[in-house]
Amino acid sequence: MQILSRPVEIARIWPFFLALLVIAILAFWPSYFGAGLLSQVGYTHFHAVVATIWMGMLIVQPWLIRKDNYTLHRKIGKASYVVAPVMTTSFVLLANYRIRIATAENYQIQTFILYLQVFLAVLFALSYILAVVYRDRTEIHARFMVCTGLTLIDPVFARILLFTMPVPIEYHQFLTFGLTDILFLILIFSERKNRVGRWVFPAMLVVFVALQIPAFFVMNSPTWQAFAAWFRSIPLT
Repeated sequence: MQILSRPVEIARIWPFFLALLVIAILAFWPSYFGAGLLSQVGYTHFHAVVATIWMGMLIVQPWLIRKDNYTLHRKIGKASYVVAPVMTTSFVLLANYRIRIATAENYQIQTFILYLQVFLAVLFALSYILAVVYRDRTEIHARFMVCTGLTLIDPVFARILLFTMPVPIEYHQFLTFGLTDILFLILIFSERKNRVGRWVFPAMLVVFVALQIPAFFVMNSPTWQAFAAWFRSIPLT
């Protein structure tokens, strides 16, 4: 998360991630906090803690840039070299745990959820790696860091829909994917006059959509079902 000069307006985005963190707490309260923390498995705690830390970094880092506190910003940025791989690992471990405990009754839907977990982990890792690659290009680096946060839209709002809309879970994705893509479009429109870095959001929107579309077909895909069976056989958890 190293930034060497003030990014173009993108540092103003920290209130959005603060709001997303509050919404995430409310969304997961019934199943995580409300259900009793001691009843949760370690993999769930691990993912929850690391995701919260990452969201906290997405709030603090642009705020520090707004305050011209580059020294602390760089120190926290160095910590991301540890937090980001751990975040990706938490995605993988939780996905492996859930597919391994799936019963015959919910196995097929769990293969769908597995796809969501894998594709979000891939998008998160890709966004972060590109942010590191462009760490010396402030305007590009900051936008890729924002993209890591946009991977959290789907799990947060899918959890809300799970409790408010009693429809098959795969239908929720039309709304959560749509919300993510709309946010991309808002970002693209809002910085249409910027001369530097504005290619990042259009490019990543294409990548996000390219990985969103297969989600609606994986439950009937022999290839994905074979992958799910293989992934389930790996004793990671």
